[in-house]
Amino acid sequence: MRKIIRILAIIYLVYLGLVLLVVTPALYFLPAKYVKDYLGRDLQADFILFNPFTLSLEARNLALPDRDGSPFVSLDSASVNLSLASIWQPGIVFDRVAVLGLLVDIKQGPDGGFNFDDLIPPADPDAPPAEPTEIPGITIDQLEFQARQLMFSSAAREQPYSTHLDNIAFNVQGLSTVLEEGKPYRLEAYGEDGGELHWEGEISIPRGHSEGTLRLVTLHMPQLWRLLEPWVAFEVRSGDLSIGGHYELEWQEQLAYRISAGEISLDSVDIQPKVADAPADTRVSLGNLALSGIALDSDEQHLDIDGLEIAELAVRGWSEGSETSLTRLFAVNLPAGDSPDPAPEEPTDDAGWTAQLKRLQLADSELHWRSEFTDPARLEVLPISASATALTWPLGGDSELSLTLTVNGETSATVDGSLDLGSGSGQLDYKLEALPLPWFNPNLPAPLKAKITSGQFRLAGDMGLAGFAPTQINASGAITAFSGQLEGAEESLTSWETVRWDKLAVDLEQRSVRLEKLSIDNYVGRIHINEDGSINAQNAWEAELATETGEQTDSGATDMEPAQASASGEETPWAVSVPRIHITDSEIDFKDESLPISFRTVIGDINGDIDGLSSQPDSPTKVDIKGSVDGYAPVTLKGTAEPLLTPPALDLALVFKGVDMALLSPYSGTYAGYAIEKGVLDLDLNYGLRDDKLDGRNQIVIHQMELGQKIESDQAADLPLELALALLTDSQGVIDMDIPVSGDVNDPEFSVGSVLWGALVNLITKAVTAPFNLLAGLVDSEEDLQRLNFKSGSAELTEATRGKLDDLSTALSQRPELGLSIVGRLQLDADRERLQKNILGSELVAAGLSPQELADKAPAWEAAINERYREMAGEPGELSVREQYLALVKQVPLPDSALLELAQARAVAVKTYLVNDKGLDPSRAAIGQADLAEDQNLYSGVELALDV
Repeated sequence: MRKIIRILAIIYLVYLGLVLLVVTPALYFLPAKYVKDYLGRDLQADFILFNPFTLSLEARNLALPDRDGSPFVSLDSASVNLSLASIWQPGIVFDRVAVLGLLVDIKQGPDGGFNFDDLIPPADPDAPPAEPTEIPGITIDQLEFQARQLMFSSAAREQPYSTHLDNIAFNVQGLSTVLEEGKPYRLEAYGEDGGELHWEGEISIPRGHSEGTLRLVTLHMPQLWRLLEPWVAFEVRSGDLSIGGHYELEWQEQLAYRISAGEISLDSVDIQPKVADAPADTRVSLGNLALSGIALDSDEQHLDIDGLEIAELAVRGWSEGSETSLTRLFAVNLPAGDSPDPAPEEPTDDAGWTAQLKRLQLADSELHWRSEFTDPARLEVLPISASATALTWPLGGDSELSLTLTVNGETSATVDGSLDLGSGSGQLDYKLEALPLPWFNPNLPAPLKAKITSGQFRLAGDMGLAGFAPTQINASGAITAFSGQLEGAEESLTSWETVRWDKLAVDLEQRSVRLEKLSIDNYVGRIHINEDGSINAQNAWEAELATETGEQTDSGATDMEPAQASASGEETPWAVSVPRIHITDSEIDFKDESLPISFRTVIGDINGDIDGLSSQPDSPTKVDIKGSVDGYAPVTLKGTAEPLLTPPALDLALVFKGVDMALLSPYSGTYAGYAIEKGVLDLDLNYGLRDDKLDGRNQIVIHQMELGQKIESDQAADLPLELALALLTDSQGVIDMDIPVSGDVNDPEFSVGSVLWGALVNLITKAVTAPFNLLAGLVDSEEDLQRLNFKSGSAELTEATRGKLDDLSTALSQRPELGLSIVGRLQLDADRERLQKNILGSELVAAGLSPQELADKAPAWEAAINERYREMAGEPGELSVREQYLALVKQVPLPDSALLELAQARAVAVKTYLVNDKGLDPSRAAIGQADLAEDQNLYSGVELALDV
């Protein structure tokens, strides 16, 4: 026994001697020499000491400077304490391994190299691949690592960069590669300008398992941004990142990891352009973003998040054309690398990761956006609130969605409903209030020389979706206080107080549209014809209409093909139904400045209904609309129409009552050459359209019309208008005309206006060119009342002539404005011979022949003729008594005055009869001067003419 003790004592003394005499001096100079020889660095240390009693190796104030002598790595102390338990426990056991007061300064030079590159041996390309080896058995009862600071700086970037971690502490109790029981560990670190890392849990290396909690507290995001600063256009001026949660990690057979109760939050984030005004007026700020209830399982390949809450998100930016400031702000310009392109992924049966976000909430957020698409250009959208539930990846399943926002403090919008983000099917409710329509003036087509000056839009309803496209839309809404104005005009082109639609239902799958009711209140439409003849609405689209006209001319035949194809295709036509259109307190303002005298009238107080508008055949639309012209003359439009049929059909009656015709003087002066002093107009227009054939009747009734002054106009029709009016005006001062119109609306030469005007001109022309036919028509006579026949040489009225004068008197009583011009006419030869016969007879009676003998042509008359003939010409020879008589008649002298007296007597006889027997006002009949012109004297009688 004593021998054993002696041997052990000798061994122990030898051990102490070796430590004191060999190991200790070697530890003093060999590490420094090795570092110098192989690394070219100077290793500095107060001492490196091996304690033979505690089996510990300790170094104090150890330092490894950079090659230029600047600090690189230093530590206050490092110690390794070998445990005697290594004798009976598996593997090597250390009581304690500690590194304290570590300070590391890593630097990157301008060339991209690091100050530790020389410490890394170059790889041997000829070296065989390393074979996997087992982890050596090591147990460390206490592992302690403390670093005062880990620093990093880079001069390889345009702007130098530096950062550091402080007060890093890592402790593990019982860390072992042999013992399977998990051992606790703890890691803490503090970042530059704040930010804390707290990581604790337990770890078992043999089992390949670790679990614990990780908390990253208030990491300042500007420090992370500084790392990316060379490659991004934005600057993170403030913001804190916090991360926390419980984790499990396994790596024994394959890597597996799980996270539970995870949380991530971002607070007080402010992102602005790195360079001022590049881009200008662009900024993103965030009050808080919080992810809660994060659970992740790599085995199940599933991520589950209870909630994502975003508060006080504020985005400020703009768009110009196709460019947006946010795209510029978040542009990333990473340095070009020389790494090869990644190999294409091989197909796998792996279904891939799935994820679910149970709740998404956005609150108290805002958007400040400027674009050229709205006026005002800047829109202030705040507050914005949104939420979503059951969001999954891959996308699928119904998610409840909602969105609420307000724009510029006056327009609000809400959307609520459910949507399957995978299939795109769902149901959404929406509501929009007080959207100002003038905001969208910049979106109007450039050729439209008009703008919206006022108006608000509201809409509420729901829609069904399939494949993210609407299948059914239900909506009620209105446009209120609307007005549109031409550029440079003082008055609006059109305006209304309210256009409201109730229960609009659009089924895109069934191709049907139904609108229960359309209400139009206080609509004002202005149709103004300018001095050049153009219409205000036409001028609004003048440039585009000219272009479209050319295009249609060039490709007219081609344009018809799609229409024909559609008509003959199998696609179901749209079914349209509008049961009720209700119009109240509306008006049409018509103004024509193309006339020498400007004309303006207003058809106001328009109220009525259009019922049953439908595309279904045999379903006529009922029209019943009332109004007034300038507030006093009633207007009605009644009937039926089928405007949605192909071709359309209608049967409408438009009636005007009591229109003051003095207001129409601009038109009468332009096209008739007279102003209208007074008069009242009634119009009854009835039009039917069927199979493109128009059949119309225009009943025109004019009361007490008087023409005013004559107006010079090169457009005036050359008509004796005063006479025409007198002919058409009855005894009550009424003109009643019935003018039919018919034609084929497909005929390019057909125009209702031109046909109606032509019919009216023809009626007036016929009246003034054949006025006595019109008078005869008034008394149902077929006689020629203009020409009255008399016996040759006589001025006495015959019974037939009296009959004509009776009819004429009756007709004139119905046309009190007409006057007569009475002119005697002659059949010159017949009337001359008759007058000569009358003179010869008178001479025979004076010579002793009795009137009876003269009338009977008795023998005494023959004897008297023979005697007178012998006195004039001698023996008659073989001439008969009649021939002798005619020869004597021709020799009777007759002055022209006798013929003129006969013609005058005939005219006097006619006037006398009309005045004395028929009661005609003498002032209405004037006797004209007769003459002996052959072209004026074609018959024996009287010729009448009409005047006013």
